[in-house]
Amino acid sequence: MLPRRKKKAEKKIETMIIKMDGTAEPYNREKLVKSIVNAGASKKTAEKIADVVEKKIADRKEVTTRTIRSIVLRELEKRDPQARDNWVFYDRVVKNRITYEGGKFVVVEKGSLYLGREVRDIGKPGLSDLGEVAAIIRELQEDYDHGVPKRTINARTWVLFMAILKSKKMDPETKKKAIAMINDFRAKFGWKPFEPKKPLE
Repeated sequence: MLPRRKKKAEKKIETMIIKMDGTAEPYNREKLVKSIVNAGASKKTAEKIADVVEKKIADRKEVTTRTIRSIVLRELEKRDPQARDNWVFYDRVVKNRITYEGGKFVVVEKGSLYLGREVRDIGKPGLSDLGEVAAIIRELQEDYDHGVPKRTINARTWVLFMAILKSKKMDPETKKKAIAMINDFRAKFGWKPFEPKKPLE
């Protein structure tokens, strides 16, 4: 019987991540992988991208979320452009960030901003009412009318659905109505409706 090979010890990254609000938290590989998977990438792709991130930040004591995000977006562009699009769309509709090339983005605190073809008032991050959801759905329809592929529209409805589920500003009844709006839109394309896997909070 051959001796078992010892598992290679995983190198622990001691880097602190500096968030947009200036607070810091230890680098968390699991959190990074999960966010990449949530954007629609496979677990394998997410793990490979996390490896690239860790290689680039291994010798740094601190790194900003902007830097991490820039690396992730670059890697997604090479490995899974649809997941990159989903990530950017999520940032825009939930975090009020507009992404540009090279991973740079603008944070909008308040006022009005032209998002896609829709001018919307921007408040604090996060979806808060049915009007915002309706505006995003109108924009998705316009994007489709202007030639954006169905698979992209489909993926964006999933991102919007997830954003509604995670919203802390909508009560369960409002979330239910917002999901019904998305499902009405999806029905036009013959797509299955989204159903929450657990009770809405």
